Amino acid sequence: MQIVKIKGCVKNYDWGSRDILPSMFHYQPDGTSQAEMWFGVHPSGPSRLEDGTLLSDYLNTDPERFFGPRHKEYQERFPLMMKVLAVNNPLSLHVHPDAVQALRGWQDEELMRSRPENAGQLNFRDTNQKCELFYALTPSTLLCGFRDFESASHHLRRLLPLCYDEYFARNRTLRGLVKTLYSLDEDCLKRAVDEFLMQLDEAEEESRRGGLYLTERGISEKSFSLFGYDAGVIMPYLMNVVPVRPGEAIYIQSGVLHSYAHGTGIEIEDSSDNEIRLSLSRKHKDIQGALNLIDFDSSFSGKVCLKPDSVLRSVASTPTFALAVLSSGSYDIREKTPCFSLCLEGLARVGTPDDHIMLREGECCFIPSCDEEYHVRVSGKVYQALFSADEE
Repeated sequence: MQIVKIKGCVKNYDWGSRDILPSMFHYQPDGTSQAEMWFGVHPSGPSRLEDGTLLSDYLNTDPERFFGPRHKEYQERFPLMMKVLAVNNPLSLHVHPDAVQALRGWQDEELMRSRPENAGQLNFRDTNQKCELFYALTPSTLLCGFRDFESASHHLRRLLPLCYDEYFARNRTLRGLVKTLYSLDEDCLKRAVDEFLMQLDEAEEESRRGGLYLTERGISEKSFSLFGYDAGVIMPYLMNVVPVRPGEAIYIQSGVLHSYAHGTGIEIEDSSDNEIRLSLSRKHKDIQGALNLIDFDSSFSGKVCLKPDSVLRSVASTPTFALAVLSSGSYDIREKTPCFSLCLEGLARVGTPDDHIMLREGECCFIPSCDEEYHVRVSGKVYQALFSADEE
């Protein structure tokens, strides 16, 4: 079968945690803020085999064997990345492009990309679309899409009683409210945020719900403590604040403005690093670029239901990929789609009687396309990122 263990790539971002990923993957913390563990072939954070070989180089030695019938498609565009996220502070408010937008953006930035000094100013790192599925391992809070105009304007009137009439009253659409907020000059924005925070102080609202999930107020206060007078401080009252319990999943399509506010989870997504930031970040932000990509008609469409498949895995499916959760038990699997398999609890035996490996807690492997049946015996929990939801 040629199953191979792979090592993830740690990504250091200041919204991460110093100890969560080291604890999950059993390595010594180094005092830095570690936010994501990547499994895949994206050049921004490629996985390697245990001997140090790049996973991408290994797969290119025999793509037909590793990818099966879709080897030409997968070799041209590796379709999937698996991550573990440790969110200690809110991420930026950001949006991802669809395939057409990604290609156009990549082409528009061609001249900038040729100059190394512009590396930090790029929005598009590749030509791929980006959608993502988040599965909560701990109680998590997300901002995802917008409230309707009536709800958003109600909150602005309530929390900006003076500034609303002066800056926002003429708007009749959600797009108008957001564009007005992000077009305020420095003095006007400071005035609006000060009024907003003063009204929050007077409001009888909790910062956390049930002690576990951040509320609108909690995200706004945390964001102000980190980023000061940023328009994003007000955005939780225009967007959907979504508590995600352990074992629940959310699918975020291209064009949906979102942020992870708190929690730990698994994310599977298109193999892309295209992220256009609107605010709440010390990295490059492109307000107009983000506003151009945002789908202002998007809203929270509900959590993804995990359903048992033919081999009794719990599966969260999207149009292009799927996440399967294998709890303690034995699974006989016959499918052509390759996958990543990550053990985060206990032990797992993966393969056939003659060709198998053991996955310990914190270990991941790549399982190639396979015509024969293989077995996964789990004592704990294994998560599989499947390349194609329609083939599982």
